[in-house]
Amino acid sequence: MKRTVYLWNLMVRDSTNAGLFTRTLDLYSCMLRTGLHGNDFTFPLVLKACSNTNSLRDATKVHSHTFLLGFQAHVFVQTALLDMYSKCCQLPSSRKVFDEMPVRTAVSWNSIISAYCHCFLFHEATSLLREMRLLGLDLSSTTFLSFLSTSSILLRQGSSMHCCVFKLGLLNTYDHIPLANSVMSMYIRYGQVHEARAILDSMHEISVVSWSTIIGGYVKAGNVDEAVSMFNVMRTISTINSDVVVFINLIKGCAKRGSLLEASSLHSLIFKCGCENKDPLDNLLLGMYAKCGDLISARKVFDMANAKTVFLWTSIISGYTHMGYPAEALLLFKKLLKTAIKPNGATLATILSACADLGLVDMGKEIEEYILSNGFQSDRQVQTSLINMFSKCGSIDKAISVFERISDKDLPAWSSMINGYAIHGMAEEALVLFHKMLEINRIKPDAVVFTSILLACSHVGMVEDGLRFFKSMQKDFGIVPSVEHYMCLVDLLGRAESSDD
Repeated sequence: MKRTVYLWNLMVRDSTNAGLFTRTLDLYSCMLRTGLHGNDFTFPLVLKACSNTNSLRDATKVHSHTFLLGFQAHVFVQTALLDMYSKCCQLPSSRKVFDEMPVRTAVSWNSIISAYCHCFLFHEATSLLREMRLLGLDLSSTTFLSFLSTSSILLRQGSSMHCCVFKLGLLNTYDHIPLANSVMSMYIRYGQVHEARAILDSMHEISVVSWSTIIGGYVKAGNVDEAVSMFNVMRTISTINSDVVVFINLIKGCAKRGSLLEASSLHSLIFKCGCENKDPLDNLLLGMYAKCGDLISARKVFDMANAKTVFLWTSIISGYTHMGYPAEALLLFKKLLKTAIKPNGATLATILSACADLGLVDMGKEIEEYILSNGFQSDRQVQTSLINMFSKCGSIDKAISVFERISDKDLPAWSSMINGYAIHGMAEEALVLFHKMLEINRIKPDAVVFTSILLACSHVGMVEDGLRFFKSMQKDFGIVPSVEHYMCLVDLLGRAESSDD
């Protein structure tokens, strides 16, 4: 039986709603081959599939079909075209469709405003917003969500949008929650948590996303007490159930505080809510316990995890390394290599740090072979860790060899090599490399580099050079001396005094 346009449309609708966008395009092609053409129901769905697959080639074909079939005046089809070009980053095409539309709805205006916001052209988007208002069209939450959902919006622009939505009463409508959450998120990005809190307090209905946003805002601002307080308020509201995002924010807060009691209480609550053994939470819980100095609990989380991902392995290896147990970290790494999971760059960088702490240069060389045979040569974090490991294990020639094979050296790579020279008492080489980094490669040094330079000067008694670098660090680069810098300076002057005696 030959399918009708109605039946084809049902299939296209089902595949699009299921997120099977490639299948939608295939169905549309099959429909055309039967001699049938799409209608005002077909085209918006097919154009949505084009935008989600970023298939501009298919999109332009569909656009030509709409033109040939006389859909130029159909507002829904034209709006779908406009939206498709916007999502495919074709702003000129979006604007052309918009300008040629004989009739424009509020949805059409919202789509073109969204297109400009997507390209960070806020001035043009704001001009369209003013024009839309002059024409007497209703400004809805969707209109302002385009502005507020963009991460690059400036605080003054976001505040201006907040004033507009407040005056229009859009924060008091039945669908106010997504808009209110976007305004809150905008303020939190700029550290204005008190403004975000004022919005939350004025909401007559609060979703779990709203709670997650404000709790995350307090954690980001370092006010963990208030984050926990807000969580407790949320729990008293019976209609609100904690979700994974809320717990992620609270775990980050507990990790910042380093309070083992709070960490244990939060873990118990997560267990009661049935959220334990979820991949992102397992990893964060493990890291939280490690930062609280409780490796036993961290190991329990690791052992009880249903699925041990490479991130979980890396977290437990990192925990043992940073807590001063490199031997245990090495044992875990060897266990990892026996599984089907392959270590990533972060895992390798961490275990190389453990080898450096133990002075295991042979093990480091074996890991280097693994790195070279598994395509990590271009991973700068791994290469920098190799330089650090070989330097600390006394193999400065190997460190130099690794440094020289890095094609695109970043600041950490230069810093590690300079430090390698410094700890080996090779002050002249350290200073030559420092000047090469500064003058030839135009890389600005940081506080860590200057610690290495002062250390190098101290080891060979270069007092005048050391004092000059100490002054230059502050005057030329605006780096405030830390305890490490002053310790190096004291050591430098102390060694000079001893040599004078």
